[in-house]
Amino acid sequence: MRSYNIKDFEKLFVIDFDKIEWNDLKLQPDERIDLLIVEDESSFRELLKEILETTDVYKIDTAENGRRGLEKYHEKRHDIVITDVMMDELTGIEMAESIIKLNPQQKIFFVSSWLSQKQMVAKFEKQFTEGYFQFIDKPFDLKDFQNRIYLFINDSLSNIKFNVLDKGALERTMSALEPYQLLVLHREILNRCIMLSGLLLKKQYERENITSLFLNNKDYMQKVGCNYDEVYCRGNVCVNINPKCMARKLKHQMEIMMGLINDIYEYYKENHKGKINEENISSGVGGDR
Repeated sequence: MRSYNIKDFEKLFVIDFDKIEWNDLKLQPDERIDLLIVEDESSFRELLKEILETTDVYKIDTAENGRRGLEKYHEKRHDIVITDVMMDELTGIEMAESIIKLNPQQKIFFVSSWLSQKQMVAKFEKQFTEGYFQFIDKPFDLKDFQNRIYLFINDSLSNIKFNVLDKGALERTMSALEPYQLLVLHREILNRCIMLSGLLLKKQYERENITSLFLNNKDYMQKVGCNYDEVYCRGNVCVNINPKCMARKLKHQMEIMMGLINDIYEYYKENHKGKINEENISSGVGGDR
């Protein structure tokens, strides 16, 4: 059986924000993103609405054609517009032309066929080049679609990658995230702990095992700066939670988990001479999802 050096498998320790699942964010109603779906096929319009409503991230309006979509945009000036291209009464291209006259930096996400993409890129080269327009072909993967929509409106998160053994990279990344985004990264690192321990140590950590590391950490309450008794502040749960307190907790918990990942790496490197066999790789890669 062929063996590989562990350095060949850095991807096991790399978190790629473009591949994180952003579909379970939860925002308060006043923080949600205004989104307009313009689609003349009613069943597909309702499917898109249903998919995006599951996240509690968007306030969603819909329109059955480009003319009605433009009317609704005039009323609200949505943060993002998702539109079909070929529609009666006003095409997606014609609607987009009118919208960018009102707001040249409006983000518009086209959902249509390959032939439409060639036509649109030629017509809106500036908008596509500068990142204000995007396109996805039908059919598409629903999770990929959700991620692309969220990263489109939060483009500062796109293309972020870092190795979970690099504490400095983690700190720089965390400093740029909102508390609700930290929750998603927290989940990703927690999943990475579970996957790496199973793959490299053959030890099955559960969420409860890892949560106990937070509570057994002697200075945990002091580090997170919590003003409440520990009875009211355990793990991720707090009856008096607020965004700043939540961010402090999540950041410290991620530091503890990074320490666990580092221990897993060092233990495996020391006891297995830095080798991973083909069986481990095939069973481990992608196992954190």
